Amino acid sequence: MRFANFFIDSYRLLIFVGVQFLIAVSNWFLLRRPKKVNWAGRRPKVSVLVPARNEEKTIALCVNSLIAQDYPDFEVVVLNDRSEDRTREILADRCFQGLRVIEGKEVLEGWTGKNWACYQLAQNAAGEILLFTDADTVFQRETLSSAVGMMQESGADMLTGIVRNVLPSFGEQITVPFLFWSIMSILPVGVAQSGRSSKAFVAANGKFLLFRKTAYELIGGHQAVKAEAAEDLALGRLIKGARMRWLLIDCTGLVSTRMYHGLLSAWQGFSKNFFAIFDYRVVPALFVWFWMLLITYHPLIVAGVLGLKGDFSCQFQAAAGTVILTVLIWVLTVLKGRLPKRIVLFYPLTMTVAVVIGLSSLVLTVFGRTGWKGRRLPRHRIRIF
Repeated sequence: MRFANFFIDSYRLLIFVGVQFLIAVSNWFLLRRPKKVNWAGRRPKVSVLVPARNEEKTIALCVNSLIAQDYPDFEVVVLNDRSEDRTREILADRCFQGLRVIEGKEVLEGWTGKNWACYQLAQNAAGEILLFTDADTVFQRETLSSAVGMMQESGADMLTGIVRNVLPSFGEQITVPFLFWSIMSILPVGVAQSGRSSKAFVAANGKFLLFRKTAYELIGGHQAVKAEAAEDLALGRLIKGARMRWLLIDCTGLVSTRMYHGLLSAWQGFSKNFFAIFDYRVVPALFVWFWMLLITYHPLIVAGVLGLKGDFSCQFQAAAGTVILTVLIWVLTVLKGRLPKRIVLFYPLTMTVAVVIGLSSLVLTVFGRTGWKGRRLPRHRIRIF
């Protein structure tokens, strides 16, 4: 009975969400926004690496923003990943100094398409520092200077960043913000960035992965995560597992992206890797999805029912307090991420959609049905715990 009470006791839920709130507040201050640093000495050469498969709508804007960087020594290498649209033709029209375009080879068995593309890009990179990004990402002119300056200043081996997500449609607004909410409220950045923290305490964004080439090669690069759907997270875990320094920063003022176009696109995109976040472990995934629904709806139901009855007991106060803290967490998430403010109003829907996508990802992965951009992803060994 005591075990059951743990899941329905408003006080315990209040404590849990209170801890989340404290994490969100600390992350507000610890997620630093990089500033351009004028450091003495030679600037290391940077290779910006962009895999592009069927990106005719976004590749020109991405490449133009990269070519315009004010960093003194860099190259941009784009891999045309056997695109079936006008990506190749668009790239051929952008004959700028510092841009190289290479043609991707057929995906090898056991690799995801993106990881195979990134591996080929790394093999063709001349820089001491590697920046992996996506073809739907746009950069401010000072992005490279600011990020590399922070990497040099901090001594980080891997630097990754939260970027600003452009969300014009309602479907995107109830799906994409969940990722940033999970980092803001669950990952204690101060603890995660300490040298002693577990490799489980890590986050990474495939749209902005900056590595020292020596560190990237030491962990095995994309070859070491060739079958991973969430390769950015897997690379971050390898960096931490090797006791190298990982740094998470706020790049919302420097980098922006529109990840998906509408609800269906976001659903398909997240379904391929939501289960991978849990390292393909069924019970932990199911527990987290259940718990998310509980902390979302239990306080709302208890506060609503007791409030209608005029019962303003301690249980009501605990439930109401939990709702208030939850809203405040979402306010911090929206403000820090530069997201539309109305997202706060429908956070229960966002959480519900995330859980449904998570369950869909689990089922699709178990049955080997996950895919992206016309390619089936490699099957994984599924574990119960």
